[in-house]
Amino acid sequence: MPNYKRMYHKLFNAITSTIELLQCVQMETEALYVNSDETPLQLSDGKKEDLEE
Repeated sequence: MPNYKRMYHKLFNAITSTIELLQCVQMETEALYVNSDETPLQLSDGKKEDLEE
């Protein structure tokens, strides 16, 4: 019979580790963006007057 408790713990730990990794990478990339000297991107809805600026 499969050891469901062991399987659950293994899956839970892998998911938790993945979430922590993603959170760290997100914080690092946010810091890179905040500390960047580049002009920020501007979103447009595609209207012609927005594209002429």
